[in-house]
Amino acid sequence: MRADRDGGTGTLRRWLRLVGLAFVLFVLPMLLVWPLASFLVEQAAELGSVSPAAAFSLVVGLLGLDAVAMIPHGLIGALAGTALSWPLAAFATWCGIMLASCINYAIGRFAGRPLARRVVGEADLAAAEARAGSLSGLILFGTRPVPVVGEVVLVAAGIARFPFRRFLLSVGLANALLAPLYAGLPVLLADAAPERLLTVATLGIPLLSLTAYGVIRLVRRQIDAGQ
Repeated sequence: MRADRDGGTGTLRRWLRLVGLAFVLFVLPMLLVWPLASFLVEQAAELGSVSPAAAFSLVVGLLGLDAVAMIPHGLIGALAGTALSWPLAAFATWCGIMLASCINYAIGRFAGRPLARRVVGEADLAAAEARAGSLSGLILFGTRPVPVVGEVVLVAAGIARFPFRRFLLSVGLANALLAPLYAGLPVLLADAAPERLLTVATLGIPLLSLTAYGVIRLVRRQIDAGQ
């Protein structure tokens, strides 16, 4: 009975952690962004018209910070699409996401366990180490848009000393698909209110990616169980 209670408590704690993580990653950013949506879009457009070079640098810098901070890629990519032309915004977004990806890889490969534990957390570090032995370019490519999981896999690649050229190829191709999508949202949603644009960028794309990843994992488990 005690084991059952401990198991139930452990399951409840895991679900609470998942709910808390979802709140921090998805709900909290929207609560912060929603009241400022119009202001952010206007400021991005103004900065892009005054100094495209400054807007480009800011996009790259903010996305690079995502390696150690919770900054939604979609939000910055959408604002980049407002500030810059679509090709330039997509390129800036790609550069920023690649910078963050390489920083995460370096954390796993060079920073050592103490710093990696501090940056990604004990649970995520354990998950990274568990994945480190079975990494492939396809995993790096497929998990890139998935919140949290994508970052964990990047750190795992560093821990596993995954060949850097293959890392750049896999991650670079995945980011090359994501960046134009993020930067193209202002074009796709040209008639939408700023609040809707940033909601899709911050909440819609990550949740869609997470759902797709969950479905793929479920199907994979069913296939493995049937063999």
